[in-house]
Amino acid sequence: MGFLILALAVLTGAAGCLSTAFQEVTYDGDALQISVENTDKPVENAVLQVTVMEVGALEQHEVFSEARYINLDRGRNEYTVEVDLQPNSYKLFLTIFVGDERRASVIRDLEVAS
Repeated sequence: MGFLILALAVLTGAAGCLSTAFQEVTYDGDALQISVENTDKPVENAVLQVTVMEVGALEQHEVFSEARYINLDRGRNEYTVEVDLQPNSYKLFLTIFVGDERRASVIRDLEVAS
């Protein structure tokens, strides 16, 4: 029990130290609109990795994957990733790397209506 409390305290303390975080992610019918907040100094040549998995009955399979270099400015950053998604349920796996460091990572659910 003591270890669990210590681990929770460490995670809670580290949560405030995140300098980069994914915000809103939307799909407009032609592309994903990805919003990222960066409270740290600007970074050139960070890598944005996007993987889209189609979710079906008890299975999922990859329908899109892309990694691209981005400039990560201080404050709010907006990125557009063109992808054609059919009406269905998806999981988005989004990661930003700066050098060898994974700066931000999130998994989001996405429902594309017809």
